[in-house]
Formats: sequence, structure tokens, C-alpha cells
Amino acid sequence: MAHSIEPSSTEPTPKHRRRGQHPRRDFLKTTIALALAGGPFGALASSAPRRTTLRANSKLAVAKIGCGGMGGGDLEQVARHADVTIVGLCDVDGGTLQRVGKDDKNDKGNDPYKDVPKFQDWREMFAKLDDRFDAVVVSTPDHTHAIISLDAIKRDKHVYTQKPLARAASENRALAAAAKAKPSIVTQMGTQRSAVAERRLSYDLVRKEVVGKIRAMHAWTDRPAGWWPCGQPRPSDSDPVPADLAWDVWLGPAPNRPYKKGVYAPFHWRGTRDFGTGAFGDMACHIMDMPYYGLDLALPIECSCDAPDGTDDQFPNQETVLMKFAPTARTASNGLDFTWYDGGRLPDFKAIGLPETLAPSDRGSNDEHGCLPLPKDGAAILVGEGGLLVIPIQGQFPYAFIDGKRRDFENTFATTNHWHDWVDACLGRGKARAPFETAAVMCEALALGAIASRYATTDAAAPRKTLKYDAAKFAFTDGSGTVIEGSEAYLHPTPRAGW
Repeated sequence: MAHSIEPSSTEPTPKHRRRGQHPRRDFLKTTIALALAGGPFGALASSAPRRTTLRANSKLAVAKIGCGGMGGGDLEQVARHADVTIVGLCDVDGGTLQRVGKDDKNDKGNDPYKDVPKFQDWREMFAKLDDRFDAVVVSTPDHTHAIISLDAIKRDKHVYTQKPLARAASENRALAAAAKAKPSIVTQMGTQRSAVAERRLSYDLVRKEVVGKIRAMHAWTDRPAGWWPCGQPRPSDSDPVPADLAWDVWLGPAPNRPYKKGVYAPFHWRGTRDFGTGAFGDMACHIMDMPYYGLDLALPIECSCDAPDGTDDQFPNQETVLMKFAPTARTASNGLDFTWYDGGRLPDFKAIGLPETLAPSDRGSNDEHGCLPLPKDGAAILVGEGGLLVIPIQGQFPYAFIDGKRRDFENTFATTNHWHDWVDACLGRGKARAPFETAAVMCEALALGAIASRYATTDAAAPRKTLKYDAAKFAFTDGSGTVIEGSEAYLHPTPRAGW
């Protein structure tokens, strides 16, 4: 399965369709069914005529969903583009909405969003502003990415959605199908690191096979590292919902649960299975994306996990995830073994073949091989038939060890603005770097790893429970064709009633 991280999308912005052509609940189910069947996408095809020009001011009209934290950064970056007009703002937290723009004054000292309509429910914004915006930026918790993005694509809007693309495997499959059905829509997953020169060079080196065919890959992150709670049971009590928080909208399609102060919103949700994808889904998007795309990897054929303390409600504090991939033109003939480590776990660098001095540390100087220490927050190591390729998460250029000697590579790439790349592509003059059709494959694999932690062994020395993945049938089996109990609901969760 070939991937491209820079596909073009130069067709004109489409004319918007009217609300209500597809009920929201049925739309997600229909999209998934079509994606799994590999059949025609008639339910998604737009029969409306395409608009051949932008609005009178020739600017991209953008609606923004999620305005705090990373969402605030996304808003700031997109709004800085000279050809963007922000026409709608949405956040479930009324206090966040009131603060938007207050610390980012324009040249005249005024609130740049003073007259922009503001909403706490994205569905209301879509209904009221449908004919006023061309594109939407989605910076919400993982569990609401898919339902918002699918509705936007249905309305013929360009979409930028933060990583990981979606929480559930089925949602990622649905987003890929929806994007494929409407090639004139520009989609991009928010992995801003993919636009920096170091990452672009790493993709090029993988494609050029500088260390030969790849037989194994190792990657890690230090997360969660205190960023969010993990390994805990579901809280049994609740707190009053703040007056300015639209809690039901925050929950969206996730199963209903009471509000608990400081446990979920606004940030600590990532360690909870109903809302996030844990450290693997959070950070692997930034660490293994270039190798994944560069090696043309499809979906894993099996995966397993060991972790000490995962619960039914939360991901483990640390884990080791193993995945097996079928061979591609750029891997060894028997495929590729991928091992992921998080929460303080690390590869055995000596066993891989790297100098022991390359272990992650705070050391600021080069070692005897001229290498800076590996970053604590992540890197990928590709084990090839002709050497090792080291790809730090960011801040360091990739390098190789061939015949035991370090080799550096000339960089011919520039760092671009990931957000502006998407805007330019929407305007027909550039390419999106992480389109949904490409990003969804990797994010489906990450969702599988998240599920594997539910079946993890707690004893690292005990045999792992291997989950065989049948991508065509969209099922986890035990290898004999028997579906693993409970896995269907994890792969394809049912949205909450009303969503």
C-alpha cells in the first residue's frame, strides 16, 4: 500500500450542502460499513455543483473548534495566515471562549475575535454558519475527532484535525473512506513536526534505503511522565458540573459518565480509555510517522503488549507494545517487527547495535561518536540490513551507523509551517503533508496498540497474548479464526445514544 505525505489537492472549494441529508448517527455507521466493504462511496458523494471561486475577498473562511491549550495554538497559527478569516469559534468551556483573543491583540489593540460568533456546541455552529465557512480546524479530545470531522466532510468542508486522527480503529477507517470519497476536500492531521526539516529529511532517507531494507524498528516516549493519570480505576464519585462547561457536548459519543473535577476536562482525559489513546496514540504520531509512511507500512498483522498496571478505565503507566507488519518493498522479505516503549521503558540499545553512550540523557555535549544524546521524549531506530538509522523526534537531524561508523547526511529540506501548508492546499496552491487517507492507516495501527494493552500481560516474563489482526474482516482473532472476546466492541465502539 503506497503512501504519500505530500499529495496535492488543487480542485476548487466545493459548494456547501444542506444540513440533514444524512442523520449523524447513521452517517458514521454507513461510512464505516462502506470503508470495510471496500465498495462504492455513493452515500458520501456530493451531487451539488462545485463553487469555482472563493468568496469576494478570496480568503479561506475557517471555523475553529477547541480554543484552549493546543487548540489555542492551532487557532493562532491558522489565523496568522494572510488569506484566512476566522468566522466562527467553538469551545465547550464558556470561560475559554471569553478569553480567546484577549492575550493576542491585533495591531490596533482590539480583540481580533470580538465580532466572531461563538458557540459551545459545534453542532449549533455547523447549523448556523454552514454557508459561511469553507474549512474547519478540530482541536478537541481524541474521542470527538471523528464525529466532528466526518460531519465537516459531509458538508464539503476542508478539515484539519489534531493528532491522533481518531480514537477508535473504526473511526480512523471511516475518516479514510470519507476523505477518499471526496478528493477535492483537503484534509490534514495535525502533526506539526512533520513539516520541520529534520523530519522531512528522515522520510527521504527511509525512501532512499540508506541502511537497506528495514527488518525492525524501535521507538519510545517518556510519556505519560506525569502529564495525565494512568493505571487507576474509574472514579466512583462525582462533582457538580461547572456552570460554563457544556459537559454533555464534551462527552459527545463517549459513554455517559459523571463529571469529576480535574480528572477529565480540560486535559487529563488522555489516559482514560473512553477518551484518549494513551502515550502510544499521543506520541507515536510524532515519532513513527515518517518511518511508517516512508516504509509504505499497511496495518499490522498481529500485536501484543506487556504492562504492569492498566485498568478497565485507564491505560497503563508504562508498556511495551510489539507489532508485526507484512513485508513491503522497503522492508525485509519476512516483514518488519516494531517495538514501542513508554513510561520510562527503553530499548536495549547495546542489543540493537548502537553505542551505549546514545542512551537518552540530559547531557548537552556530543559523545565520542559526535552524537548528541537521544531525546528523552522520543526517537525511532530503524534496523536495516545494511546498518542503523536513528530518527530523533525533533531538534536533531537523523543519522546512521553503517559498518559501525556514524554517517551524517546533507539536508536539502526547509522547515515549513504545517498549518499554512494546509491553508495553501485548501486554496489550491500547495499540498497537505498528512492527509487523512495516509494518516488514518497509521492511527488505526495506534488504536490497535491501545486495545492490546487491555489484554496485556502484567508479568514481563510471562507469555504475551498475541492478537492476530484481520484487517479485511476488521477483527482480532486468536490465529485460528476465533474472534477474541470483547475485541469487537473495542475496535468499533457504539456511539452514545443521540450521537
